[in-house]
Amino acid sequence: MRWQTQEQYLRMLLARQLDIPMLGKIFYAVPNGSSTSRYEEWARRELDIPAELLFVGALAPAQAFAACEAYRNDVVCVFPGAYDIDTELAWNKANTHMVGMSGPNVGGDYSEPGVVIYSDNVACGSVLTVTGPNSQFHNLAVSNVGANTACLTAVTANIYGLRFKNVGMQGNMNSTINAVAASASLYIGAVCCNPIFERCEIGQDVWGVRTTGSQGVIRFLGTASANNGGWFKDCRIKSVGDDATCVMVAMPTAQSAGRSWVFDNTLFTHFDSTGGGAKNLNQAFLTLNSQKDIVLLHHCAAYGIDAWSSGAYETILSDMAVPAITGGLGIEPT
Repeated sequence: MRWQTQEQYLRMLLARQLDIPMLGKIFYAVPNGSSTSRYEEWARRELDIPAELLFVGALAPAQAFAACEAYRNDVVCVFPGAYDIDTELAWNKANTHMVGMSGPNVGGDYSEPGVVIYSDNVACGSVLTVTGPNSQFHNLAVSNVGANTACLTAVTANIYGLRFKNVGMQGNMNSTINAVAASASLYIGAVCCNPIFERCEIGQDVWGVRTTGSQGVIRFLGTASANNGGWFKDCRIKSVGDDATCVMVAMPTAQSAGRSWVFDNTLFTHFDSTGGGAKNLNQAFLTLNSQKDIVLLHHCAAYGIDAWSSGAYETILSDMAVPAITGGLGIEPT
């Protein structure tokens, strides 16, 4: 009876957070017990979570996901901790969700975790790859710290209807991967349509120094303009580097992105790792597309960046203050 009462309360809270009136099964992932964080004992004895719903250890999030069933709005609740996985977490079940249980602050990495899923395995190209449509992720961070040129990104979003809220995505965390132009913290796949990124922290500015031209914090992978309608709302996109030709968002081919990618009240911040302030990025967006209305900037600002785009194509439109050349770009106050 104790668990049934607690489960009803948890279902109500999760349904409200996910904006879904009815949920499927709820599974729980906890780290290994220790002298300072005895989550397993608490989950079993105090919360009375049934054994079939509880998974323990570094692989617990992946094991809990394996127990989920697609299209049922199952949820994986992840207790605070750092979960070191060796292989990609392939989130391929529709309408299946993951919620971190440490609150909305997702700025920390695996060394100072709230809820962090990370990999330091040199064979892990993308830590979290999402191909299950209409799935949601809340209150967690994903980090790729593998020291190999194959460790390209933290998160790959490659299906329609995804929602990320209060999610940290940290790639480019060491010098090995920062030598690869195609590396990033977030990959937008060729069929990623209508995703919502809300209050997300994408990139990092305290780990690896980006050193390679045309490298983006966000990178679009499309080749046929099929990925439309994305919305970055109240996000922060972060970078540290010493190469002025790095960018914040890379759309490296003529049809990397489709139409109407909205960046709403989003901050782009780049820190010059040389310390002299002389290495602003040349531009925030690298885009080779000649179609208009690809990127729509609404109430955005960029710091440590000289221009929104240096390309001749009219793919980026904004509503920031005139003059158009400097609208939304941070300047020193006088």
